[in-house]
Amino acid sequence: MRPTAVTSLLALFAGLATATWGFLDLLESRGAVLPPISWTAPAGLFALGLVVLIAALALRSRLRSDDRRPHPLAVARMAVLGKASAHVGPIVGGLYAGYALVLLPSLDFSSRRERAVLAGLAVLAALLLTGAGLLLERLCRVRGGTDEDPSARA
Repeated sequence: MRPTAVTSLLALFAGLATATWGFLDLLESRGAVLPPISWTAPAGLFALGLVVLIAALALRSRLRSDDRRPHPLAVARMAVLGKASAHVGPIVGGLYAGYALVLLPSLDFSSRRERAVLAGLAVLAALLLTGAGLLLERLCRVRGGTDEDPSARA
């Protein structure tokens, strides 16, 4: 498994933000009403990011300890969780960023301003999830190992 490249995560975020903005702007220009955002969206993302961050810090503590070394299969599972979290963050964050971009021109209406704030908080929570996922993935790297695929050498 190759380490996650930050540039690919940024491209994923920017692409989804642009696509969401274009799609929602088109819908709104045709008279559709934008869906509401609940406070549970940023709260759920924040909670998920916090869980992944706590898992990363707990794993770091166990890796530094000589008497409580984690099982290698558990570390592999944590690496998968970190990689998945690092990719889910930009996906969800890009969707909410695109939603917020649609709302920016008309922030003088209180309902649109509230939705824009919730979308912005969801983007920040997605950033926390991405950072925690990258940290967890980095902690699970094998020291001294190569990132090459063994089948590519054959």
